[in-house]
Amino acid sequence: MAIHHSIPSMLQESLVEKLLVAKYCIEYRKDPKIWGSQGCLGYSALVELLSIVDTIGSFVIGGKVRKHFDILNNNQYFNLNLTSNDIDIIYKKFRCLCTHNSVLGLDCVLDISNVRGIVFEYQNGKPFLYLEPLYTEIKKAVFNFLGNAKSVVYQSKQLQKIINT
Repeated sequence: MAIHHSIPSMLQESLVEKLLVAKYCIEYRKDPKIWGSQGCLGYSALVELLSIVDTIGSFVIGGKVRKHFDILNNNQYFNLNLTSNDIDIIYKKFRCLCTHNSVLGLDCVLDISNVRGIVFEYQNGKPFLYLEPLYTEIKKAVFNFLGNAKSVVYQSKQLQKIINT
């Protein structure tokens, strides 16, 4: 960790760190003899990835935290073509519960990947969120955001909130 004298400089480091941690968590494979099941470090990966979505949304969109997640439909960063209800589910049942309570909604499924490479879908009425495609989309968005970080950050209302904290 370096000493930073600006928010854009700090974001250059912190967002890349979060990506690296998320990638490690997704690539890690649990030993069922130790963990009781297979998989990756999914909860930790999800917290890091959705934290990045929240960060980008806070500077680009602003407003209340739920509004930040509308960045998932912003054609400059994600363009996932989700419905407002889909974003609500990602925010409430995946992001909020995982971040604040270390669980997901009981009807939600978090998986490493799928053959179609999609981020979010419904199967048998249950919402599925896939970590590898989510990571891929977030990685693209991060590097796009970092390429414009100075102008985006300095024009955002979020910067004033940070400075006044």
